[in-house]
Amino acid sequence: MLKYRPHNQIDKQKWDACVEASAQRIVYALSWYLDVVAPAWVAFIWEQEEQYKAVMPLPEAHKFGIKYVLQPFFCPQLGVFATTEIFLDDFVQALKEKYVLISNYCFNTANYGNVNKVSDLKVKQYYTHHLQLNAGYGQIFAGYSRDRKLNLKRARKAGLTIVESTDIKPIIKLFREDAEARIYGGVNLETYLLLERLYKELQQRGLATLLYTHTPDGEIDAGCLFINYADKIIYIFNAASKSGRRHNGRSLMIDAVIRKYAGQPLVFDFESPPDVANIIRVYQGFGSEPVPYYSLQLNRLPKPLQFIKEARRFFYQRVLPAFRSSPQA
Repeated sequence: MLKYRPHNQIDKQKWDACVEASAQRIVYALSWYLDVVAPAWVAFIWEQEEQYKAVMPLPEAHKFGIKYVLQPFFCPQLGVFATTEIFLDDFVQALKEKYVLISNYCFNTANYGNVNKVSDLKVKQYYTHHLQLNAGYGQIFAGYSRDRKLNLKRARKAGLTIVESTDIKPIIKLFREDAEARIYGGVNLETYLLLERLYKELQQRGLATLLYTHTPDGEIDAGCLFINYADKIIYIFNAASKSGRRHNGRSLMIDAVIRKYAGQPLVFDFESPPDVANIIRVYQGFGSEPVPYYSLQLNRLPKPLQFIKEARRFFYQRVLPAFRSSPQA
């Protein structure tokens, strides 16, 4: 029987054993990862013979006395993880019955095709991009686009060198100085602190690879953070300075990782942001293919709270960006 379990009633040893043995396994669903990105997470669990057979992590939050689900930062896919045959509709129905608000909840790519539309739930289809690394590097490189090959030449011509590091602060600094201003609503300081905590956990478990490109003058102009877990290498975070974007250091680092792991039964997961066309073109330029997954949303809040939520969204997505771009600003 499917049961809702609060955080303090979850056996994390059983939980991780289920996730790691599941066909859908991904690092985001491991208990220690969830403890970092969503410390109050809860779950739906199907248990048989004192073993967890199927689990669904739920990043739960509270506002105005209402429990709701919100996808955490640095955790783009969750969903159901099972060691046996499952019926995802049971989990989706339980999700609908438990919450009046699901701001956003993303299933993993292995759940795709089995999440059916349920009344009152808004279902969206997103894509990440996967590059199979089982072929040799020469064959993979041949699948790069002309633009990607040219940009790699530019990076090498700029004299960039790749340096592996254990210091997460430079990549955060690069992001704050260049990318943050282009994000609606800005970025809360806690998000950067979360990234620091997450990197520390990944590093301690030997799952993180942090790379920077240095200019001939020794300046750091780009950084990339990768997670190595199971059969995936995940491109989880990156940043570059304005000059770093021109130098294409991130492409150089991605290519270096692809070269290192080429010929192995692994997948390079670009974790593409939804609907950002120019970024998707870059990722497809490495020969990656789109892989779909579902996102669910639900809003059965009382009308006054729905109005407040929509007004807040309108302010951050329309009013604030327009003010920032005006001549007076």
